[in-house]
Amino acid sequence: MEGTEVGARTLAEDFSCALIGEYFGNVAAIDEKTIRENIALGSEGGFPEEDRTVRAETVDYLLRYFSVIYLGLLANEDFRAAFGEAVNFEMEMNGKSRDYEHEMRRQQEQGEQPAPSEHSVIIDLGRFNLSVAKNISGRIKASMDMIAPFAEEFESLVKEETDEDAAKIGFCICNFMYLIKAFEKNPAFYEQVRSVVKAVADGLGIA
Repeated sequence: MEGTEVGARTLAEDFSCALIGEYFGNVAAIDEKTIRENIALGSEGGFPEEDRTVRAETVDYLLRYFSVIYLGLLANEDFRAAFGEAVNFEMEMNGKSRDYEHEMRRQQEQGEQPAPSEHSVIIDLGRFNLSVAKNISGRIKASMDMIAPFAEEFESLVKEETDEDAAKIGFCICNFMYLIKAFEKNPAFYEQVRSVVKAVADGLGIA
């Protein structure tokens, strides 16, 4: 049984590293050590279950608009900065008491809070599920297909990208568990992203 669990964990790690490398390998400074550290945080024994629980609506949104967020990170310095600040905040909260964290988040609250969800996903990257992996890969590909007509503009963004841009994107993507936590626990950040994504999607004429 132990060997099976270790094998599943290795498959989950390899899938996560391959997925990040496939989409971000040419636009971000990738640190595989940091990716694997975040995979551990997304497994039992890493972040507590509360911090690995994500609303189904959040998961659906991020997978649907993956490509638009991807473009935003490439094209806009302010967007990259917002992601970096969100990740840094979650890192600062790591290890702090729940009371301290809740107070900081209360001060952080702006505007309407998300409605309670009837469905949520508990992330466990220590287990490999082939059907889930295929679903995630397929939905990300479908999202990237939405921006396929803008391949020329995309290539221009990649050519204009600096090493500093790539480092900032890499920091956010490699620390993906902190980023996911920010989407779930930082409504102001989530709404900022949704606002930018809507503007970009409307401008490109994609749903």
